[in-house]
Amino acid sequence: MASGRFLSGLALCALATAGACTLAGPAPRQADAARPEAEAAPAPPVLLEAVRQAVEAGQAPEALERAHTLLTTAPSAPEAGAGMALARRAAELLTGDTLRTALERLPTDSPVRWIVELRAAEVALEAGDTEAARRFAQRALTLGGGALASADSAAVTALMEGRRPGTEPAKRVTVAAVLPLGGPPAMAEFARLVAEGVEVAAATALGPAFQVEVELLDDEAIPARAAEHVRAVEATAHARNVVGAVGFLDELTLAEAAAARAASLPLVSPTARNAGEVGPDVYGLEGPDPLAARKIAGYAAAQGYVRVAIVHSDAAISREEADAFQSAVEALGVPVVGRFAYPAGATFFEEQILGARDALRKEEIEALGLTEEDTLDVSMLEPVALFLPIPPEDVEYVAPQVVHFGLDTLAIHILGTSAWTDPEVLARVDERHTTGVVATAVVGREPGSPGVERFRAAYESHFRRSLVSGVPALGYDATLLLLDAVRTAGTPAPVAVRAALARLRSVEGATGVYSVIAGRVVPETEVVYIDRGDLVPIG
Repeated sequence: MASGRFLSGLALCALATAGACTLAGPAPRQADAARPEAEAAPAPPVLLEAVRQAVEAGQAPEALERAHTLLTTAPSAPEAGAGMALARRAAELLTGDTLRTALERLPTDSPVRWIVELRAAEVALEAGDTEAARRFAQRALTLGGGALASADSAAVTALMEGRRPGTEPAKRVTVAAVLPLGGPPAMAEFARLVAEGVEVAAATALGPAFQVEVELLDDEAIPARAAEHVRAVEATAHARNVVGAVGFLDELTLAEAAAARAASLPLVSPTARNAGEVGPDVYGLEGPDPLAARKIAGYAAAQGYVRVAIVHSDAAISREEADAFQSAVEALGVPVVGRFAYPAGATFFEEQILGARDALRKEEIEALGLTEEDTLDVSMLEPVALFLPIPPEDVEYVAPQVVHFGLDTLAIHILGTSAWTDPEVLARVDERHTTGVVATAVVGREPGSPGVERFRAAYESHFRRSLVSGVPALGYDATLLLLDAVRTAGTPAPVAVRAALARLRSVEGATGVYSVIAGRVVPETEVVYIDRGDLVPIG
C-alpha cells in the first residue's frame, strides 16, 4: 500500500511536471509508449490479446502500456472498447509500486492515463491522505473529460469529497463557535485556544458520513453581541444544518445567548457554570455535580462518621453540591450538625472553619473535661468529617486555613468534591494542605487515558505541532458532545439532535467521560484519597 507521504509527493510532482514524475525506479519509457504510427504496430486484435494476457498475468503497468498503444494507434477499431475495459481491470490491480510505475510510464495525454489517476486517488484515500486523493481525482477529471461515464464522474466526486466511491455523500452540518476572539488579550488568547479544540473536533469527531463546518463568530467579550450572533445563526440554521453553538465562556454571556434564542438551538459552554439555570438545551462542562456529592455521602456513611459539618460558598454550584450531600448523608443516618457559608469571592474563612470545628468537636471535648494544657488522645474522639464542596479557585485559600486552624489535630477528616483533585489545583496548592483529603476525581482526565491520548494525537496531526496547553481540550470536549449527538441521531435534524444530546452516555473526551443526566453534563467520578499530590482510588 502506498504511503500518504509518497502519494502526496507524487500528486504534486504530477501536477508540476505534467506527469513526468521520476521519484524512484526505472526511467520512464515515454518513447516506447508513444512511438510513431509509422513504425510497424501490431494489428488491433494482436494488441488486444496482448493486453488481455498482461492483465491475466497480473502485469498491470504492462497491460496499461499495451492498452495505450491500442487506443492511440487504432482508436476507432472494434477492439478499442474491449481494450478500455481491460485497462480498467488493469488499473484495479495497481498498488504502491505498480501504481508509481504506471504513472511514470504513461504520458499525460494517454487515453488511459485518467484511469490510473483515478486509481491513485482511491489508493491515497485508503492510505488516509484525503488531500492527495482530491488532487488525483481532480486530475482524472481533467484528463478524462468526455471519456468519463456517469459512474466515473460519481467516483471522482466522492474521492474529491474524501469518501469512497459508492458511499453516500457526506451530510453537511455546521457548528457555530461564539468566542471573545476580539476581547481583552488574555481572554482572546484563551478563546483562540478553545477555538483550536473546536476545529479539531469538527475535523475528527465524525466519520466520512458527515462534513462539519465551523462558523467562528467573535462576540468581543460583549454578552449582547453573543446574543446577536445566536439570533443570526438561528435565522439560517435550517438552510445550513446548524446543529448547535459552542463557546459562551462566562455565565452572563451564556445566559444572554440562551435568552436570545427563538427556538431550542443547543448551546454548549466549556467553562460557564450556570448552564442548568438558563433554559432548556443548554449544557456546560463545568457546574454542580450532585452525583459526586452523593458519592462522598456514601463514603461518609460507610466510614461510620457519627456527624458531619459542611462549609461551602454562596455560589450556586457550591450550594447545590452541599444540598445533595446533606440530603444523601442524612438519608444514610449521618446527621449534619452545621452548615457554614461564606461569600463568593472571599479569601478568609476563620468564622466558617471555626464554626464547623466547634459544631463537630466542642461538646465532645467539653464532655471529656479537657483543657488547653491537656494532651488530646484522638483515639478517644468519635469519627467526624467536614465536607467542603467548594469551587476550584477557592481550594488554594481554604485548604491552608483548614490546617492553620487545627482541624487535623482534632482528627476532623476533610471530604471534598472534584475541585480538590483538579490537576491545576493540585499543582498550585502545597501538597501538605491536600494530603489526607478524600474527594471525587473525574475519570478519564489523567495523562495516558484513551480520551486524552486520542485528542493529543488528533490535535498534533491536524495542526502539525505539539499540544502544549490544556485549554484546547475544553473546546474539543464541548464540540464533541454536540457532534456525538449528531452521530447518535444519524442526522442533523434539530429535533433528533436535541433528543440524542439529552440522553448521551459515557462520551469519552479529553477532560473526562461525560453523560447527560437530567439535562446536565455530568462527568464520571471515583472516590480517591489524595496522597502528596497522587490520587489513590478507594475501592
